Amino acid sequence: MIRIFGVKGAGKIASLAIGTLAVVGALVISAISQSNTTEAEISRALSAAPASIAAHASVVVFGAQGRRKELRAGTNDWTCVTRERNLLDDGITHHPACFDKYGLEWAENYFAGREPNPDHVGYSYMLQGGSSWSNTDPKATKLAPGQKDYIRMPPHIMILSAKVANVSGFPSGQSDPDTHTPFVMYGGTSFAILIIPVN
Repeated sequence: MIRIFGVKGAGKIASLAIGTLAVVGALVISAISQSNTTEAEISRALSAAPASIAAHASVVVFGAQGRRKELRAGTNDWTCVTRERNLLDDGITHHPACFDKYGLEWAENYFAGREPNPDHVGYSYMLQGGSSWSNTDPKATKLAPGQKDYIRMPPHIMILSAKVANVSGFPSGQSDPDTHTPFVMYGGTSFAILIIPVN
């Protein structure tokens, strides 16, 4: 209890002081919680890339419809991303990824529902693995009829270019690909990408 002696209206002053301290305390706790959340998001995003790239990469959180929020500025033209926490609980495991300039452009177009630039070749690391509702439909948001599980991929790199992927000669168009060997995801579409597993 806070006591103020010899001051008229001390009780009201004490109540005001206690209320102010409570508000300040709540703000401090909120700031600490937000800081911890931000650091966790940064750490998660950076885990997608080799240390040499992650050390100087920007960090971005993607929201709905391609909305983005930068958590850290970088200096090497690579951007590591994760999804907003409220978008993670949709029945599929979301993994962080790190993109170069054109890779990020591809990802932003993909999340926003826009067509990627066919003349740009992007690159991405996903060293924590990856997942997709479908290997054939880039717009899928649930399992296709008869499909028992979503596509699960081990750590890999991606070449984000339909032109490259569709002429790569690797397996394409499979509903249940062997994800431990190179394959084309979304083959035959403008979103086709080449997936290359790494150790």
